[in-house]
Amino acid sequence: MPSFLLAADCWEHCYILWFMAALKKRGCLTRLLATQTMKEGATVNVLLCGKACSLAVKNSPEILLKPNDKSPQMLLKNLIQNGVNVELCPPYLPNKEKNTSDLIAGVSVAKPSLVADKLLHEDTKILSY
Repeated sequence: MPSFLLAADCWEHCYILWFMAALKKRGCLTRLLATQTMKEGATVNVLLCGKACSLAVKNSPEILLKPNDKSPQMLLKNLIQNGVNVELCPPYLPNKEKNTSDLIAGVSVAKPSLVADKLLHEDTKILSY
């Protein structure tokens, strides 16, 4: 059985770095891993980086993925509703000429020092997509 299914036995915290080089392939996987990890009792944080940051922008184009006909934006909103802390890479907004009012509810801009603390915590497992 893959170790991510035994999260509560292995680690307390999960930090997912979501770059989304392959939106269609990884959007669902990221959500599935985050959800399963939470069910196992771990705290889950997601840091959106690069192209994945566009998921947090209101009214961004959506692509429905099979088999459930849900977009990555829908999956991200579902994670937020289930208590996942979602943060955005700080350089994204100024480089896209956007501000925090352009973000969907539940997404904040990451504070590098706090992200570093979470990443370096001994009970944190880091997943990158």
